Amino acid sequence: MIPNTDDALRMLSQRLMNHLLPDLKSLYCRSDGMLVGMLMNAIADEVATGIDRRMKDIADMKTLLAKGGSYLDAGTVVSSEPLSLSLKDVNQLHDELTGHLIQLHIQVEKEGSADATELNNDIWRYLETTAGRHVITAMG
Repeated sequence: MIPNTDDALRMLSQRLMNHLLPDLKSLYCRSDGMLVGMLMNAIADEVATGIDRRMKDIADMKTLLAKGGSYLDAGTVVSSEPLSLSLKDVNQLHDELTGHLIQLHIQVEKEGSADATELNNDIWRYLETTAGRHVITAMG
């Protein structure tokens, strides 16, 4: 059987918040426990969809970096793939691409041409999209 880790974390969080915390006398302990429960839900979201979200970011960043080839030499990184689909390896590539995207963004903001302005707008759209993609829903 393959465990559904995200569901298990959510069930543990609900048990903590609904059954254990109400019996605590200290307001501080109840508040701290609620925070732990919400963080467990956020971790559950990461377990469930974190790699998928990062892979979407990676695909979007590769597209932007390929478009920005005349501003920044990122040719080899555009064809890079994570060593595995583990969160650690996906994060490593995500971080590397993010660094290149930051450098590209700096270059196109300095340039100011019509093409650079269009790419700059594309980068801002990506940033808005990825921020929405990574919203921590368990905390809201």
